[in-house]
Amino acid sequence: MTAVACDVLIIGSGAAGATLAATLLEQAELHVVLVEKGGYYGAEFFNQRELDMMVLLADRGARSTVDGAMPFVGGQCVGGGTTVNYALSFDPIRSVWERWQRDYGVRGFSFDPAADDYGIDGLNLASCAREVKRRCNVHEPRDEEINQNNRLFRDGCSTLGIAARKFQLNMRGCIGCGFCGQGCAYDAKRGTMLTYLPDALTRGLQLIHHCSVDTLAFETSSGRPRVVGASGTVAATAPGSRSNTVAPGPIVFQARLVIVSAGSIESPALLQRSQHPDPHSRIGRGLIAHPSLPVAAVFDRQIHGERGITGSYYSDHFYAQHGFMLECLFDHPIDAAIAIPGFGATHYERMLNFDRTAGLGVMLVDTPNDDNRVVWDPAAGKPQIVYRLGGDDKARLRVGARKGVEIMFAAGAREVVLSSNEPILPGEADARFTNVSQAGACDRLEFVPNQTLLSSAHCQATVKMSESPSQGVIDSRGESHGVANLIVCDSSAFPTSCGANPMISIMSMARYQGKRIAGERARYGV
Repeated sequence: MTAVACDVLIIGSGAAGATLAATLLEQAELHVVLVEKGGYYGAEFFNQRELDMMVLLADRGARSTVDGAMPFVGGQCVGGGTTVNYALSFDPIRSVWERWQRDYGVRGFSFDPAADDYGIDGLNLASCAREVKRRCNVHEPRDEEINQNNRLFRDGCSTLGIAARKFQLNMRGCIGCGFCGQGCAYDAKRGTMLTYLPDALTRGLQLIHHCSVDTLAFETSSGRPRVVGASGTVAATAPGSRSNTVAPGPIVFQARLVIVSAGSIESPALLQRSQHPDPHSRIGRGLIAHPSLPVAAVFDRQIHGERGITGSYYSDHFYAQHGFMLECLFDHPIDAAIAIPGFGATHYERMLNFDRTAGLGVMLVDTPNDDNRVVWDPAAGKPQIVYRLGGDDKARLRVGARKGVEIMFAAGAREVVLSSNEPILPGEADARFTNVSQAGACDRLEFVPNQTLLSSAHCQATVKMSESPSQGVIDSRGESHGVANLIVCDSSAFPTSCGANPMISIMSMARYQGKRIAGERARYGV
């Protein structure tokens, strides 16, 4: 058995964990250990083959709701989601954080760049977001970098008078290969594996990957539990991964401070199987998914949407009224085959048009619902995800579907399909449209599980922040209400949806908490 003692143990190496590790080591002299369940894969491994790259994802890309109806895509590798996402970078939304202050009593996270939150010099969310964006080279792509798929989306929006704008992207030196979702083989995508992780490693971080943390270790003194470490197992290093710092086998950690940054599925599952106190049944409840509905369109000319920067344009035109964004994205053939509806010869014919197909996604900011949840299942040995769209969310997503169809026809499409086998049009076996006058049929969508495909890549809000223990599991410092010296810092800490693609919001929060922890070291005895 391997035994590791440290000042700070961080579980999860994605947007939050790696940013925290680098920030802590930048601000203070500490022994920090960063643990990752997946492998440590770099550019030398990213061969741009979809099936091979499934090793970068949780459950090799098969994670879904308990009924198998809704995929939940998440990174499980060093760098986490920042290694496999599309580089879409949204600033933290001030109105959302201010609403959390009103509704959940969240403190700090000032948007005033001159603020000194908690009495710590220069600590505020605005400065942290600016530093994160600078470190990750967040910027808008140049006009000449926009591929044909994104141009069609932009032009369709313009024809209809729908505002569209460029994404900001965390890239440097992108060659437009189109394989962002399979790990960047050219080290152009500036995720945490290429930014904050190297920063931390140069300052003495110990990284342990292929390490599953089974339980947190608690001790009780003065009537309140305190976390003192964790235990788990280190698997043999998988082919293609970089070498590990410990041998395979059981492992035990001793730590003064433990930070859980394993994401909105694994973080609540770890707390649940560790029997973390939960007197108000909050752990895992209120899962936010940002469900996304793919819209595909066939044109009379080649598009090759899989080449170039995958996502460079989006529209928030309907965000204020209907709570959804239209994001121009495209999948490679395997994922596209899952999203495109139809069976047998019909599906085969549609896939033959792959090089003439354009795509976008309708991303819904969904409503919190306690019935949507993550539950650790000891029999299955993995977390179970329960998720259903509510009535209001369905109504808003129908609007988004209709607008997506209209935009594609305005861009010149000859046929549009949704990722749905619901027969919403007379004479059609699925959601296929041949002219724009049919777009109103989107109002008939019921989003029937296993008939209409929705997917999620933005899980949030399962270990919510709130100053009230009846509303949240952790407080504004990320500290557990029930266990001393235990912090949760990742997307699960958001009380509700952060309002957009969450990467920069997560990293900014982690930067903020890292500076705060360093400034309050005595609070944790480190």
